[in-house]
Amino acid sequence: MNTIPESSFFKNRHAGDLPTPAGVRAINIASGHPRASYFNRPPPVRIPSLGLLVKYGADVFIYMSLVEGETLQERWGDMDESERRGVCAELRSMVKAWRALQQDSEQPYIGSVGEQPLNDIFLACHPELTGPFQGDNAAQEFQDACGIDIANGTAIVFTHDDLVAPNIILSPGPKPRVKAVIDWAQAGWYPAYWEFCKARRVRLDPECFSDVMQHEWQQKYLPMMIDPVDDASYYHPWLYFVLSKGI
Repeated sequence: MNTIPESSFFKNRHAGDLPTPAGVRAINIASGHPRASYFNRPPPVRIPSLGLLVKYGADVFIYMSLVEGETLQERWGDMDESERRGVCAELRSMVKAWRALQQDSEQPYIGSVGEQPLNDIFLACHPELTGPFQGDNAAQEFQDACGIDIANGTAIVFTHDDLVAPNIILSPGPKPRVKAVIDWAQAGWYPAYWEFCKARRVRLDPECFSDVMQHEWQQKYLPMMIDPVDDASYYHPWLYFVLSKGI
């Protein structure tokens, strides 16, 4: 088993005994989460920063600290307009920061971190579309494979790919602040328009986040966090791809 001593786990606290991989899996399964036994696509992790990374054979385990707070989904209905705009402004700066990240590969690529296949849940049943697509024409090759009719050259940027209300943790009490953006399982390097299109398309359980709130979130507040894309040039071709694949 290999450890990475530079992680904050070792820098900030005494390192105690760690559970074995079998123990981690047993705890996960006992949680009853519907995806608890699907280890290639882990459930959401409500954590702000890496605490410890352990590589055990072919398996990699990430131990992280729990974020104390409430989801934006839980708070949104009770927030006033100034609080909502304040949260959107914070999120905009965060989105801008991760979209400014640079690839460390020798050539551009569309894929997950480390030039691995994409984990986008929309592509889960279409492994031929997950790549990675590499080279100067990577974005166009990905679009051609998906049947996304966008001829304009598009940048490749780091994308969270699941920027929805349950994945945004806010501080409790009045004047909430963004404490963390969680669930990076689908994150990777995508065409620049993907983040906005995906966030606009995903529909949440209306019992938890009403259709009225979702419509307002997507039409009014989402553009405050992510620069919107033109419907005719980007969103409609992307949406055609999604619908044509039965997603």
